[in-house]
Amino acid sequence: MGTLGGTVLIVAFTLVAGAIAYIGDRVGHQIGRKRLTLFNLRPKYTSTIIAVATGMAIALLVTASSLLFSQYARAAFFHLDEINNRVNQLQAEADSLNKRVRESNVVVNRGDLLYEQYLPLESSQARADRLKRLAAFFDAVVLSLNRRYVPLGLKPVALKSSDPAVRRQFDALLTDQRVQGFLLTGPVIVIAIADQNLFVNDPIHFGLQPYADRRIFAAHVPIASIEVDGGTKVVPQIAYAQLSTAVQDAAITAGMPSPFARPLPALSTSEVETTRRQIRDGRGRFYIVARTPIDVYPHTGGIPVSFELSRTPR
Repeated sequence: MGTLGGTVLIVAFTLVAGAIAYIGDRVGHQIGRKRLTLFNLRPKYTSTIIAVATGMAIALLVTASSLLFSQYARAAFFHLDEINNRVNQLQAEADSLNKRVRESNVVVNRGDLLYEQYLPLESSQARADRLKRLAAFFDAVVLSLNRRYVPLGLKPVALKSSDPAVRRQFDALLTDQRVQGFLLTGPVIVIAIADQNLFVNDPIHFGLQPYADRRIFAAHVPIASIEVDGGTKVVPQIAYAQLSTAVQDAAITAGMPSPFARPLPALSTSEVETTRRQIRDGRGRFYIVARTPIDVYPHTGGIPVSFELSRTPR
């Protein structure tokens, strides 16, 4: 049952509750007007008892109807613990499978970059030229993958750029609305990535993924920062690792291909020790700020990052 179904159920239960309250009130009112008695009780107590009993009877009838006609209601009433146990079991199985994938004979993981080079496509190029460049790039990828991964146990790619199925893939990529939109604002790069996990004896599969080759980070503009307190013992390497993760996430969000979103910090032992000493001997609030010394684009192939200690996060 989706979100819409759940919303409908909430509205239905609300209306039923209101109807029960209204009917119970009217029944009690009518009993009170007739001044009927039950078990020698005073009329007002009799009307209250009958109103409550009427509401309970209606609620019981609605519940019974729900259980009779709704599989979801029966599951919620009688099998909730079993459902929770099954969910936990499936989650455990999924975790086990993920662990097995990482630790077993997997050769390539989904999303891995399979070819170190990329294909640039310019907005000024004619369609025929783009198709020609795609074909040459495809054949180069196939040649590289067969040389690299067949000795590791994968079956070779048997496709060529001239195959009709491959040509249809090229047409689909070039006519894709996202690619058309990218080309309106600038160049596009195409990379070859694994479209699924590949195990020993699997045939090699890969996909061509396009990205707008626009600026991801401007030079010297802060990308991320982490707050530290002066006078404390800080392990700079941990802070740098946290900042590197934040830089990577920011880059992917901005459109960087995930295989290229690799921070490339160059930290010497003296820089780490200087940062540790400044924080230890300082007072107040400090920030370790990550920024890049150059404009970063997807074609940069990584993110050169420098770290500095500052009194502000900017």
